[in-house]
Amino acid sequence: RTEQPLDEEMNDEALREELDLVDEIRTGASLREATLKQKIAARHDAKVIKRNFEVGSLVLRRNAKDSHEGKLAANWEGPYRVRGKTDNGTYFLENLQGKELPRPWNAQKLKQYYI
Repeated sequence: RTEQPLDEEMNDEALREELDLVDEIRTGASLREATLKQKIAARHDAKVIKRNFEVGSLVLRRNAKDSHEGKLAANWEGPYRVRGKTDNGTYFLENLQGKELPRPWNAQKLKQYYI
């Protein structure tokens, strides 16, 4: 194997040039990362089903299954009536007899009930 003689001046100059380019490389990488994050967010937002229920409409609530119920348990329970709505997409429910459920439910855990 042959070794080329080391020219320290050329090596120092090459290192300085690379140091000058580091900021440009980092800026380009951060721009590409931001663009990628925007594309991923747009794809996700396109798949999300926006659910909006009016007060008084009937909905089904996703069943929180116990492990002892098995896979044949119902996936949805209800119907429930929407009695209130918040700005952030949660709904207060009541059963058909008028008894209020103790906590609000996210719209992702509800679906419209059709008679």
